[in-house]
Amino acid sequence: MSDQKPLPAVRGVEISPFRNDNGETYFALADHLRLTPGPLAVSAAGFFIIAHLDGRRTRADVQEAFRGQFGQTLPVEQIDKVVAALDQALLLDNARFEQAYAARRAEYVRGTARDSRARWPDADALRGEVQRLLAGDGAPPSKDAVKGVIAPHLDYARGGPCYSAAYRALAQAVPAARYVILGTNHFGRSLSVVATRKHFQTPLGLVRTDTALIDRIEQRLGAPICEEEPDHELEHSIELQVHILQVLQPDHPFEIVPVLCPDPSGPAGTAPLDGRGPDLGAFADALGASLAANDKKTMLIAAADLSHVGQHFGETQASTPALLEQVAESDRRLLSTLERRGAQAFVEAVRQGENRTRICSVGCIYTLMRALPGRACRLLKYHQAVSFETETHVTCAAAVIE
Repeated sequence: MSDQKPLPAVRGVEISPFRNDNGETYFALADHLRLTPGPLAVSAAGFFIIAHLDGRRTRADVQEAFRGQFGQTLPVEQIDKVVAALDQALLLDNARFEQAYAARRAEYVRGTARDSRARWPDADALRGEVQRLLAGDGAPPSKDAVKGVIAPHLDYARGGPCYSAAYRALAQAVPAARYVILGTNHFGRSLSVVATRKHFQTPLGLVRTDTALIDRIEQRLGAPICEEEPDHELEHSIELQVHILQVLQPDHPFEIVPVLCPDPSGPAGTAPLDGRGPDLGAFADALGASLAANDKKTMLIAAADLSHVGQHFGETQASTPALLEQVAESDRRLLSTLERRGAQAFVEAVRQGENRTRICSVGCIYTLMRALPGRACRLLKYHQAVSFETETHVTCAAAVIE
């Protein structure tokens, strides 16, 4: 490779610093798309190289930047070694990655269903866990008033209090014939709305997807929403809701419409940051209009977690109870804004705060509320799943839309 030829760009990766046995700082790079099975560890110098792989810089540019910052010469061989390791791990935006991604896409498209049974090998244990979440009574004022809920997408153990509150409320309004489940795109490629026409095969049975409604939404929207549907393959936020619905109404068949929603609180707003795909607000309007034109009883579910804090998520200092109190105050202010002023004000409040607590589900909450104009959100439960041992703290809420 010529010193003047641009180096390939590194793809989006998740970066976690750690110290080796000698106390040296290293960085673990995990594939956002999960195309590779494990993380790649690099030294501080390797991390410097990676930070300069933007598809425009050459090897000479990287050397010059390193010399300017550290006053030392970075060997070309070290640059090439890091680039080769990234290429082997499919972490570069190049033809090798595109080939691997195309193979995953083809495999997903060939299947008739999105099959999650391998992740949940014990169907009886799963059913029992969900049944325990649903034990008890909900208390919405009228079953006819309930149009949707906000529930977590944490694992059931950590999100249990809010799963229980949300689905006990929903239980007053079911059975429904269709559930539109709005999730978060944790591991996908798209920065826009992504639906899938695949049915969901879980350990508890097969749930069919309402492809006709997806077709009607696309017609109203004038744009496809399933082009990046392999993003659903590894996503957990929707399947966790499907399990609960299967237990909630075992004798009443229902269909789902699974949709992953991007974050509208960033610099591009509701438009996709890369310009590829439909606007989130336009999708929400098309969803709402399509539901209004159809008399099938439908409930909407936003599978939403809130704040993510702690050193696991990039905080430099160890967590304290005082920090978690501050997070709770911030979360409750945002939820109050959602209740009193609606979806757009909620998004603006997150944007103004620069999403400092890493709320991951602004998009699905926004879409839920915008697709149900004139409806009100009522908070049922707020919960913090706390682990000082792992420095992993995630918050969530349960709310009903009436």
